[in-house]
Amino acid sequence: MTPDSPRTLAKRQQILRAARTLFLQHGYARTSTDAITEAAGISKQTLYAYYRSKPELLAATITHELGQLALDAQPPAPATLQDLRAQLLALATRVTAHLLQADAIALLRLLIGEAVHLPELRATLRQALPARLIDLTERYLVDAHERGLIHAPDAHLSARLLVGPLMSYVALDGLFGDAPPTPPSPATLAALIDLYLRSVALPGAPP
Repeated sequence: MTPDSPRTLAKRQQILRAARTLFLQHGYARTSTDAITEAAGISKQTLYAYYRSKPELLAATITHELGQLALDAQPPAPATLQDLRAQLLALATRVTAHLLQADAIALLRLLIGEAVHLPELRATLRQALPARLIDLTERYLVDAHERGLIHAPDAHLSARLLVGPLMSYVALDGLFGDAPPTPPSPATLAALIDLYLRSVALPGAPP
């Protein structure tokens, strides 16, 4: 696939910024494509040249939002348990700090609500966040397992054991919370990572 030109990327950003603002202000159902084109300063023909439908535009908006988490990065292989701890703690901090913001929670709620009626959005949400987060965590754990730091023969299952508690903060304190979303404290995340590592660390592994 040919990469988008700078002009195309700029136009996509222009459309996504306008759509994001309107979706957050008015919700998905009450945001028309006419309003999006007006806010973006483009024609409807231009909008449909980039996004074929409003559901596709919503999916692109949430994919772009979650893309800022850089979950596709290739992590360096940890040499010690402390390296692995630092990697997992940095990931946990980045994910919770970004997702437990008011706008991010509002977008996730909006997408989840619309996914009931638009099945293709469920796949978008799953791939944009939990699947990629599990995949990145799995890559950390595979490297650590191969280096004899941890015992994680089923890296996918081990990744789920960490991602599940992490995402519980997003769900319980964000999506289903009444108060403004607040990320867990650094001490809480450190305790979570340490508890997880105690369950998988191999005796005698480099600390």
